Amino acid sequence: MTELLAGASAPDGSRLHGRAHAAIRSWGAGIVNHGGYDDLARCLESLAVQSRRPACVVVYDTGVSPERLECLRRDWPGVRFESGPNVGYAGGANRVVERLRDEAAPVDFVLLLNPDVFLEPDFAASLIDAMEACPEVVIATGKLLRADGVTIDSAGIVLPRHRRPRDRGSEQPDRGQYEARERVDAASGAAMMLRAGAIDGLTIEGELFDETFFAYHEDTDLCWRARRLGHVILYEPRAVARHARGWQKAARFRIPAAVRRHSFKNHYLQLVKNETLGGLLANGPWIVGWELLRLGFVLLRDREMLPAYREAWRLLPVARRRRRLVQARSARGRSEHIR
Repeated sequence: MTELLAGASAPDGSRLHGRAHAAIRSWGAGIVNHGGYDDLARCLESLAVQSRRPACVVVYDTGVSPERLECLRRDWPGVRFESGPNVGYAGGANRVVERLRDEAAPVDFVLLLNPDVFLEPDFAASLIDAMEACPEVVIATGKLLRADGVTIDSAGIVLPRHRRPRDRGSEQPDRGQYEARERVDAASGAAMMLRAGAIDGLTIEGELFDETFFAYHEDTDLCWRARRLGHVILYEPRAVARHARGWQKAARFRIPAAVRRHSFKNHYLQLVKNETLGGLLANGPWIVGWELLRLGFVLLRDREMLPAYREAWRLLPVARRRRRLVQARSARGRSEHIR
Protein backbone atom coordinates (compact mmCIF):
# COMPACT_ATOMS: atom_id res chain seq x y z
CA MET A 1 0.00 0.00 0.00
CA THR A 2 3.01 2.33 0.29
CA GLU A 3 3.22 2.65 -3.49
CA LEU A 4 -0.49 3.42 -3.66
CA LEU A 5 -0.29 6.27 -1.16
CA ALA A 6 3.02 7.71 -2.23
CA GLY A 7 2.24 7.64 -5.95
CA ALA A 8 2.56 4.81 -8.43
CA SER A 9 3.92 5.31 -11.90
CA ALA A 10 1.94 4.64 -15.05
CA PRO A 11 3.67 2.83 -17.93
CA ASP A 12 4.50 6.23 -19.49
CA GLY A 13 6.08 7.45 -16.25
CA SER A 14 3.18 9.62 -15.05
CA ARG A 15 1.92 9.22 -11.49
CA LEU A 16 -1.39 7.49 -10.91
CA HIS A 17 -1.73 8.49 -7.26
CA GLY A 18 -0.43 11.38 -5.27
CA ARG A 19 -1.06 13.94 -2.56
CA ALA A 20 -1.28 16.99 -4.81
CA HIS A 21 -4.95 17.40 -3.93
CA ALA A 22 -4.75 16.45 -0.25
CA ALA A 23 -6.83 19.48 0.71
CA ILE A 24 -9.53 18.58 -1.78
CA ARG A 25 -12.19 15.91 -1.39
CA SER A 26 -10.68 12.51 -2.14
CA TRP A 27 -12.04 9.91 -4.52
CA GLY A 28 -11.36 6.36 -5.57
CA ALA A 29 -12.12 4.43 -8.74
CA GLY A 30 -13.46 0.89 -9.08
CA ILE A 31 -13.54 -1.19 -12.27
CA VAL A 32 -15.24 -4.54 -12.90
CA ASN A 33 -13.39 -6.45 -15.63
CA HIS A 34 -14.56 -9.55 -17.50
CA GLY A 35 -11.93 -10.31 -20.12
CA GLY A 36 -11.50 -6.75 -21.42
CA TYR A 37 -7.79 -6.47 -20.70
CA ASP A 38 -6.86 -4.17 -23.59
CA ASP A 39 -9.69 -1.82 -22.69
CA LEU A 40 -8.76 -2.02 -19.02
CA ALA A 41 -5.22 -0.87 -19.75
CA ARG A 42 -6.57 2.18 -21.62
CA CYS A 43 -9.05 2.90 -18.83
CA LEU A 44 -6.23 2.88 -16.27
CA GLU A 45 -4.21 5.20 -18.50
CA SER A 46 -7.12 7.66 -18.55
CA LEU A 47 -7.26 7.53 -14.74
CA ALA A 48 -3.54 8.21 -14.57
CA VAL A 49 -3.92 11.58 -16.31
CA GLN A 50 -6.88 12.89 -14.31
CA SER A 51 -6.38 16.49 -13.26
CA ARG A 52 -7.55 15.46 -9.79
CA ARG A 53 -5.94 12.11 -9.18
CA PRO A 54 -7.62 9.19 -7.41
CA ALA A 55 -6.50 8.22 -3.94
CA CYS A 56 -6.90 4.56 -4.83
CA VAL A 57 -7.98 2.32 -7.71
CA VAL A 58 -9.47 -1.15 -7.32
CA VAL A 59 -10.05 -3.65 -10.13
CA TYR A 60 -12.22 -6.74 -9.67
CA ASP A 61 -11.32 -9.30 -12.34
CA THR A 62 -13.31 -12.45 -13.12
CA GLY A 63 -10.25 -14.50 -14.01
CA VAL A 64 -10.73 -14.91 -17.76
CA SER A 65 -6.97 -14.67 -18.30
CA PRO A 66 -4.72 -14.83 -15.22
CA GLU A 67 -1.71 -14.26 -17.49
CA ARG A 68 -3.06 -10.98 -18.88
CA LEU A 69 -4.02 -9.86 -15.39
CA GLU A 70 -0.52 -10.57 -14.12
CA CYS A 71 0.92 -8.36 -16.87
CA LEU A 72 -1.34 -5.53 -15.74
CA ARG A 73 -0.30 -6.07 -12.12
CA ARG A 74 3.32 -5.53 -13.15
CA ASP A 75 2.50 -2.45 -15.22
CA TRP A 76 0.29 -0.86 -12.56
CA PRO A 77 1.81 -1.59 -9.12
CA GLY A 78 -0.29 1.12 -7.47
CA VAL A 79 -3.59 -0.47 -8.45
CA ARG A 80 -5.26 -3.02 -6.20
CA PHE A 81 -6.21 -6.00 -8.37
CA GLU A 82 -8.51 -8.69 -7.02
CA SER A 83 -9.66 -11.88 -8.72
CA GLY A 84 -12.82 -13.81 -8.05
CA PRO A 85 -15.75 -15.61 -9.64
CA ASN A 86 -17.98 -13.94 -12.21
CA VAL A 87 -20.72 -12.50 -9.99
CA GLY A 88 -21.94 -10.10 -12.68
CA TYR A 89 -21.54 -6.36 -12.77
CA ALA A 90 -23.72 -5.97 -9.69
CA GLY A 91 -21.65 -8.33 -7.55
CA GLY A 92 -18.34 -7.05 -8.87
CA ALA A 93 -19.32 -3.42 -8.30
CA ASN A 94 -20.39 -4.20 -4.74
CA ARG A 95 -17.00 -5.74 -4.09
CA VAL A 96 -14.96 -2.82 -5.43
CA VAL A 97 -17.10 -0.35 -3.47
CA GLU A 98 -16.50 -2.38 -0.33
CA ARG A 99 -12.74 -2.46 -0.94
CA LEU A 100 -12.59 1.28 -1.61
CA ARG A 101 -14.41 1.98 1.63
CA ASP A 102 -12.04 -0.35 3.51
CA GLU A 103 -8.99 1.72 2.56
CA ALA A 104 -6.95 3.19 5.43
CA ALA A 105 -7.93 6.69 4.29
CA PRO A 106 -11.63 6.52 3.32
CA VAL A 107 -12.59 8.37 0.14
CA ASP A 108 -15.38 10.92 -0.17
CA PHE A 109 -16.47 9.84 -3.65
CA VAL A 110 -16.45 6.54 -5.52
CA LEU A 111 -16.27 6.40 -9.32
CA LEU A 112 -17.45 3.13 -10.86
CA LEU A 113 -16.29 2.39 -14.38
CA ASN A 114 -16.64 -0.17 -17.10
CA PRO A 115 -13.20 -1.07 -18.48
CA ASP A 116 -14.23 0.17 -21.94
CA VAL A 117 -14.67 3.75 -20.66
CA PHE A 118 -11.87 6.26 -21.29
CA LEU A 119 -12.03 9.51 -19.36
CA GLU A 120 -11.12 13.04 -20.42
CA PRO A 121 -8.61 14.53 -17.94
CA ASP A 122 -11.18 16.67 -16.07
CA PHE A 123 -13.88 14.00 -15.83
CA ALA A 124 -13.56 13.23 -12.11
CA ALA A 125 -12.89 16.83 -11.08
CA SER A 126 -15.97 18.05 -12.96
CA LEU A 127 -18.24 15.51 -11.29
CA ILE A 128 -16.85 16.16 -7.82
CA ASP A 129 -17.20 19.93 -8.23
CA ALA A 130 -20.81 19.51 -9.38
CA MET A 131 -21.66 17.22 -6.48
CA GLU A 132 -19.97 19.53 -3.98
CA ALA A 133 -22.13 22.37 -5.28
CA CYS A 134 -25.31 20.31 -4.81
CA PRO A 135 -25.27 18.44 -1.45
CA GLU A 136 -28.54 16.65 -2.25
CA VAL A 137 -26.87 14.84 -5.16
CA VAL A 138 -25.74 11.31 -4.29
CA ILE A 139 -25.04 9.97 -7.80
CA ALA A 140 -23.69 11.81 -10.84
CA THR A 141 -22.64 11.04 -14.37
CA GLY A 142 -21.21 12.91 -17.33
CA LYS A 143 -21.51 13.03 -21.08
CA LEU A 144 -20.53 9.65 -22.50
CA LEU A 145 -19.64 9.55 -26.18
CA ARG A 146 -19.09 6.53 -28.38
CA ALA A 147 -15.59 5.61 -29.48
CA ASP A 148 -15.78 8.00 -32.46
CA GLY A 149 -15.99 10.97 -30.08
CA VAL A 150 -18.91 12.58 -31.92
CA THR A 151 -21.84 10.22 -31.27
CA ILE A 152 -23.61 10.37 -27.92
CA ASP A 153 -23.69 7.17 -25.90
CA SER A 154 -25.47 8.53 -22.82
CA ALA A 155 -26.27 11.95 -21.43
CA GLY A 156 -27.90 10.48 -18.37
CA ILE A 157 -30.86 8.11 -18.34
CA VAL A 158 -34.57 8.88 -18.43
CA LEU A 159 -37.55 6.69 -17.56
CA PRO A 160 -40.22 7.16 -20.24
CA ARG A 161 -43.86 6.52 -19.46
CA HIS A 162 -43.52 2.87 -20.51
CA ARG A 163 -40.73 2.63 -17.87
CA ARG A 164 -38.10 1.09 -20.12
CA PRO A 165 -34.94 3.13 -19.32
CA ARG A 166 -33.44 5.11 -22.18
CA ASP A 167 -30.04 6.76 -22.52
CA ARG A 168 -30.62 10.38 -23.44
CA GLY A 169 -29.25 11.26 -26.84
CA SER A 170 -28.11 7.72 -27.58
CA GLU A 171 -26.78 7.41 -31.14
CA GLN A 172 -27.35 11.12 -31.86
CA PRO A 173 -24.47 13.34 -33.05
CA ASP A 174 -23.26 15.57 -30.24
CA ARG A 175 -24.31 19.05 -31.38
CA GLY A 176 -24.35 20.59 -27.93
CA GLN A 177 -27.96 19.64 -27.20
CA TYR A 178 -27.06 18.32 -23.73
CA GLU A 179 -24.86 21.10 -22.37
CA ALA A 180 -26.88 21.94 -19.25
CA ARG A 181 -26.17 20.58 -15.79
CA GLU A 182 -29.48 19.02 -14.78
CA ARG A 183 -31.28 16.34 -12.87
CA VAL A 184 -31.86 13.02 -14.61
CA ASP A 185 -33.70 9.86 -13.66
CA ALA A 186 -30.58 7.69 -13.58
CA ALA A 187 -26.87 7.47 -14.35
CA SER A 188 -25.20 4.82 -16.48
CA GLY A 189 -23.20 2.31 -14.47
CA ALA A 190 -20.51 2.59 -17.15
CA ALA A 191 -19.32 5.78 -15.44
CA MET A 192 -21.12 6.59 -12.20
CA MET A 193 -19.86 8.74 -9.32
CA LEU A 194 -21.34 8.05 -5.87
CA ARG A 195 -21.13 10.11 -2.71
CA ALA A 196 -19.49 7.69 -0.28
CA GLY A 197 -21.39 9.04 2.72
CA ALA A 198 -24.69 8.08 1.09
CA ILE A 199 -23.83 4.47 0.30
CA ASP A 200 -25.03 2.93 3.57
CA GLY A 201 -28.40 4.64 3.20
CA LEU A 202 -28.79 3.25 -0.32
CA THR A 203 -27.79 -0.31 0.60
CA ILE A 204 -30.55 -2.88 0.99
CA GLU A 205 -29.92 -6.25 2.67
CA GLY A 206 -26.18 -5.69 2.43
CA GLU A 207 -26.17 -4.90 -1.30
CA LEU A 208 -25.74 -1.52 -2.95
CA PHE A 209 -26.41 -3.07 -6.35
CA ASP A 210 -28.99 -5.84 -6.36
CA GLU A 211 -27.05 -9.03 -7.09
CA THR A 212 -30.15 -10.89 -8.28
CA PHE A 213 -29.88 -8.64 -11.35
CA PHE A 214 -26.38 -9.98 -12.17
CA ALA A 215 -26.01 -7.52 -15.05
CA TYR A 216 -28.03 -4.75 -16.73
CA HIS A 217 -30.44 -2.29 -15.09
CA GLU A 218 -28.75 -2.57 -11.71
CA ASP A 219 -27.70 1.05 -12.25
CA THR A 220 -31.22 2.32 -12.98
CA ASP A 221 -32.58 0.25 -10.10
CA LEU A 222 -30.13 1.92 -7.70
CA CYS A 223 -30.88 5.41 -9.02
CA TRP A 224 -34.64 4.85 -8.89
CA ARG A 225 -34.24 3.73 -5.27
CA ALA A 226 -32.13 6.79 -4.49
CA ARG A 227 -34.80 9.11 -5.88
CA ARG A 228 -37.50 7.34 -3.91
CA LEU A 229 -35.42 8.04 -0.82
CA GLY A 230 -35.37 11.74 -1.64
CA HIS A 231 -31.98 12.06 -3.32
CA VAL A 232 -30.97 13.63 -6.62
CA ILE A 233 -29.19 12.14 -9.67
CA LEU A 234 -27.17 14.70 -11.62
CA TYR A 235 -25.89 14.99 -15.18
CA GLU A 236 -22.77 17.14 -15.58
CA PRO A 237 -21.89 17.84 -19.26
CA ARG A 238 -18.36 19.07 -18.49
CA ALA A 239 -17.42 15.52 -17.44
CA VAL A 240 -16.74 13.82 -20.78
CA ALA A 241 -15.71 10.24 -21.48
CA ARG A 242 -15.79 7.75 -24.33
CA HIS A 243 -17.59 4.45 -24.01
CA ALA A 244 -17.00 1.66 -26.51
CA ARG A 245 -20.22 -0.10 -25.33
CA GLY A 246 -20.56 -3.81 -26.02
CA TRP A 247 -24.38 -3.82 -26.34
CA GLN A 248 -25.68 -1.71 -29.22
CA LYS A 249 -29.06 -1.91 -30.94
CA ALA A 250 -27.63 -3.01 -34.28
CA ALA A 251 -25.74 -5.86 -32.61
CA ARG A 252 -28.52 -7.12 -30.31
CA PHE A 253 -28.45 -10.70 -31.51
CA ARG A 254 -24.67 -10.95 -31.22
CA ILE A 255 -25.09 -10.81 -27.46
CA PRO A 256 -25.55 -14.32 -25.98
CA ALA A 257 -29.18 -15.08 -25.12
CA ALA A 258 -28.28 -15.87 -21.50
CA VAL A 259 -26.89 -12.35 -21.10
CA ARG A 260 -29.86 -10.69 -22.84
CA ARG A 261 -32.24 -12.56 -20.55
CA HIS A 262 -30.74 -10.76 -17.56
CA SER A 263 -31.63 -7.41 -19.11
CA PHE A 264 -35.12 -8.68 -19.93
CA LYS A 265 -35.96 -10.01 -16.47
CA ASN A 266 -34.39 -7.07 -14.66
CA HIS A 267 -36.80 -4.67 -16.32
CA TYR A 268 -39.61 -6.34 -14.39
CA LEU A 269 -37.68 -6.64 -11.15
CA GLN A 270 -36.92 -2.92 -11.02
CA LEU A 271 -40.56 -2.10 -11.80
CA VAL A 272 -41.72 -4.26 -8.90
CA LYS A 273 -39.12 -2.79 -6.56
CA ASN A 274 -39.52 0.88 -7.39
CA GLU A 275 -42.70 1.90 -9.20
CA THR A 276 -45.19 3.75 -7.02
CA LEU A 277 -48.93 3.23 -7.09
CA GLY A 278 -49.36 6.76 -8.42
CA GLY A 279 -46.81 6.12 -11.15
CA LEU A 280 -48.48 2.87 -12.09
CA LEU A 281 -51.90 4.49 -12.36
CA ALA A 282 -50.58 7.46 -14.34
CA ASN A 283 -48.50 5.39 -16.73
CA GLY A 284 -50.50 2.16 -16.82
CA PRO A 285 -51.70 2.42 -20.46
CA TRP A 286 -48.16 3.08 -21.72
CA ILE A 287 -46.72 0.25 -19.61
CA VAL A 288 -49.35 -2.26 -20.78
CA GLY A 289 -49.00 -1.21 -24.41
CA TRP A 290 -45.23 -1.51 -24.29
CA GLU A 291 -45.36 -4.93 -22.64
CA LEU A 292 -47.76 -6.23 -25.28
CA LEU A 293 -45.41 -5.05 -28.01
CA ARG A 294 -42.51 -6.60 -26.16
CA LEU A 295 -44.26 -9.95 -25.82
CA GLY A 296 -45.14 -9.89 -29.52
CA PHE A 297 -41.51 -9.24 -30.44
CA VAL A 298 -40.37 -12.13 -28.25
CA LEU A 299 -42.91 -14.54 -29.72
CA LEU A 300 -42.15 -13.58 -33.30
CA ARG A 301 -38.42 -12.85 -33.29
CA ASP A 302 -36.70 -13.71 -30.02
CA ARG A 303 -38.19 -16.78 -28.33
CA GLU A 304 -34.96 -17.29 -26.41
CA MET A 305 -36.22 -14.53 -24.10
CA LEU A 306 -39.27 -16.50 -22.94
CA PRO A 307 -37.41 -18.12 -19.98
CA ALA A 308 -36.74 -14.59 -18.67
CA TYR A 309 -40.41 -14.28 -17.72
CA ARG A 310 -40.10 -17.41 -15.57
CA GLU A 311 -36.88 -16.17 -13.96
CA ALA A 312 -38.46 -12.81 -13.13
CA TRP A 313 -41.40 -14.65 -11.55
CA ARG A 314 -38.99 -16.79 -9.49
CA LEU A 315 -37.28 -13.67 -8.13
CA LEU A 316 -40.52 -11.80 -7.50
CA PRO A 317 -40.62 -12.56 -3.72
CA VAL A 318 -37.13 -11.09 -3.28
CA ALA A 319 -38.07 -7.98 -5.27
CA ARG A 320 -41.24 -7.48 -3.25
CA ARG A 321 -39.40 -7.89 0.05
CA ARG A 322 -36.81 -5.30 -0.95
CA ARG A 323 -39.56 -2.98 -2.14
CA ARG A 324 -41.09 -3.07 1.34
CA LEU A 325 -37.72 -2.26 2.90
CA VAL A 326 -37.29 0.77 0.64
CA GLN A 327 -40.85 1.90 1.37
CA ALA A 328 -40.23 1.65 5.11
CA ARG A 329 -36.97 3.59 4.82
CA SER A 330 -38.64 6.24 2.67
CA ALA A 331 -41.53 6.63 5.12
CA ARG A 332 -39.09 6.89 8.03
CA GLY A 333 -37.17 9.60 6.19
CA ARG A 334 -40.34 11.62 5.55
CA SER A 335 -41.34 11.30 9.20
CA GLU A 336 -37.94 12.55 10.39
CA HIS A 337 -38.10 15.44 7.92
CA ILE A 338 -41.49 16.51 9.25
CA ARG A 339 -40.23 16.48 12.84
